Amino acid sequence: MDIRSLDCFIVVAEELHFRRAAQRLNLTQPALSQRIRVLEDEVGTPLFERDRRHVALTPAGAAFLGPARSAVAGASLAKAQALRALHGEVGRLRLGFTVIAFYGLLPEALRVFRARYPDVTVELAEMNSPLLEAALDGGRLDLGVLHPPLSTPSLEVRPLPDEKLVLALPAAHPLARAVTVMTSDLEGEPMLIAPRTVGPSIYDRMIAFFRNQGFSPDIVQEATPMTTLAGLVAAGVGVGFVTEGIATAVRPGLVFRPVEPEPPKLPLAAAWRGPALSKSGELFLEVVAELAGK
Repeated sequence: MDIRSLDCFIVVAEELHFRRAAQRLNLTQPALSQRIRVLEDEVGTPLFERDRRHVALTPAGAAFLGPARSAVAGASLAKAQALRALHGEVGRLRLGFTVIAFYGLLPEALRVFRARYPDVTVELAEMNSPLLEAALDGGRLDLGVLHPPLSTPSLEVRPLPDEKLVLALPAAHPLARAVTVMTSDLEGEPMLIAPRTVGPSIYDRMIAFFRNQGFSPDIVQEATPMTTLAGLVAAGVGVGFVTEGIATAVRPGLVFRPVEPEPPKLPLAAAWRGPALSKSGELFLEVVAELAGK
């Protein structure tokens, strides 16, 4: 038995009048009567007692009414849920991100997204950019927030606002007294940097940045993630660049200073396996765009 026939039965049961019920249903009265007869044949018993002046539910019809209403309501809910899933408002979003990304817009974007779309389950995974690329390409993630350029041709990329870099210094370092540190003052300073394997583009750009200032950095240790690098700076191992987002996290023994000339910015992007991003992913990126535009 189909949902439309159940709906017809419910309206007749409410009106107890075939003409009025037909008007509500936008059907002709003969078409409505035919639907009810077919339904009664399927059920195996009359659902209405009717003559020229009188329509009433039979005991079987009265017993049938409650379950019929539940079935129609359930079908309406199922349709609504299917449409919400089609539009990305129900389901699952597997989101990967780098540590650096999580110190930017990402936490607020997640809070807004979860409040706006509570029926989307967000599964989070933190890893570096090369591992994120592999997970996206392998279908283990729906969306990643990472650092381009990417080396995986199958991935689509949508640029996000770049992250500015600032210099992390031990609080007792002589350069910590400056409002702005000149890049030339970093010549000979023990430098911490992320390994080239996790970010070859930014690594090469940073090395070129120093060389354009007339010297090569004295790299004493490679460190990743950037939060670990900041911890090593606080321990006095050296100095190093972190994003402005990382710099907002309070850590004893550290100060952060802008550098002049300004160092390269760290690019940030959203990526997914092409050609199409899931609807939930699109909704998440809409939230990110809203927050980035504020």
